[in-house]
Amino acid sequence: MTSSQQRALATLRDIDASFHRLLERVAKDDATASPPEPIATLRRARSQIDATLFAHQRRTEDTTLPASGSCVLQWDPPQTPPRRLVLDPDSEGDSWTRRELEWTGSGWRVCGRDTIDDVAISAPAERRYPNPVNPPTIDTLLEWIRGGWTNPDPEVLVFDATSPTEQGVLVAVDDELRYHERDGHRWYTVTEDELYHHLQQQGQPTLQPLSETALTRQHFTPSPLNNDDW
Repeated sequence: MTSSQQRALATLRDIDASFHRLLERVAKDDATASPPEPIATLRRARSQIDATLFAHQRRTEDTTLPASGSCVLQWDPPQTPPRRLVLDPDSEGDSWTRRELEWTGSGWRVCGRDTIDDVAISAPAERRYPNPVNPPTIDTLLEWIRGGWTNPDPEVLVFDATSPTEQGVLVAVDDELRYHERDGHRWYTVTEDELYHHLQQQGQPTLQPLSETALTRQHFTPSPLNNDDW
């Protein structure tokens, strides 16, 4: 990291800390009234800063990458969890261990392993791609959306559409996780364990404001027993 990047990161952390202190004072001054739009905007901005700082921390502190000499390729296939292909040379460099890994929502699962010989690698002379980093875990993603339903435009988790299912949106309403598909007739309460299974079916969700999805608050607030007429 260059010195200018370090200064920018330090400034971002200072801004984040200032936002935190300001919002704490506002909450103490008037804990019952609805927050005005400027305060709500600050809260949304701070949530975005938190996500950026977390991503940077994971990028710089990720200890899951193999030792020097190994080759790692990571990608996000459509509608399935992120994957990694790792080539580890043996101590003498005569053979390599090839491992295929799949993201589970909490870590990497080995789904294939074998030994290969005569490995040849071609790569750009100049660095063009970022280092592989762990995606956010399910626990981290849920931390980002919990407690934000009272915001004018809460953050939600969005699962991409697949061939059998529509785009799905997950919100946290009073600590209850509610899932609704784009063209569905009702929302469903889900558990964290069910989310891990869902990630395997539709891939890693992304963090987005609710306003950027096709759904609104009304899709999640009526009782699921009384909203079959949507």
